[in-house]
Amino acid sequence: MKKIVLASALSLAGLLALPAHAESTYTTPAVAGSTATARLDFTIVIPQVLFLRVGTSSGNTATDGTINGVTFTVPGANVGDSSVIAGVGGDLAAGAVTVRVYGNGGNISLNSTTTGPLTTGTAGEVIPWSQINVVGAALGATTAGFTNAAITHPAFNLGAGGGTGTATTLTATNRLVRVEGKWTYTYLNATLPAAGTYGGTIAKNGRITYTATQL
Repeated sequence: MKKIVLASALSLAGLLALPAHAESTYTTPAVAGSTATARLDFTIVIPQVLFLRVGTSSGNTATDGTINGVTFTVPGANVGDSSVIAGVGGDLAAGAVTVRVYGNGGNISLNSTTTGPLTTGTAGEVIPWSQINVVGAALGATTAGFTNAAITHPAFNLGAGGGTGTATTLTATNRLVRVEGKWTYTYLNATLPAAGTYGGTIAKNGRITYTATQL
């Protein structure tokens, strides 16, 4: 009896050690019209991704540390006269930047965050973000696989302490968002501030942070 049990256990272990095989069908006798079938099951796993580009980027799957700057220099004869001042800088030059967003998990919220009005660092010397105008437009050339069109810029938070602005929702099609465009920034020059350099550093509230959030 012990020998029989041991033999059975060894046989079972041998069966468990056998590799898995694809399905097969053996047909015999095989005459005209006989068939044999075999099936395979396939699975494809797609990770959920989210990408935001505002300005310079080395690729659509890159995380880059380059932060572009836009500078407005007002001629002395035009200070506060509401003549719109074009910017210098941005990856597209002339105060314009590339905007590209993609994700595969549904709608995406795009928002801006400021830390307060631009300042020289001296109390009372401020320029509100309402003086920075942003116009969305399509890029000069379309990237394959993207919808190239004007993307609505999320409105700035104009509070004294800044904060998140008013978000823009990018609507997905089949849970996919793949859009691109450009934003061009101008200075409206409609206030009469004291002389100085406003913004340009984090300490002077010169940085905008853009955030794409998967909804």
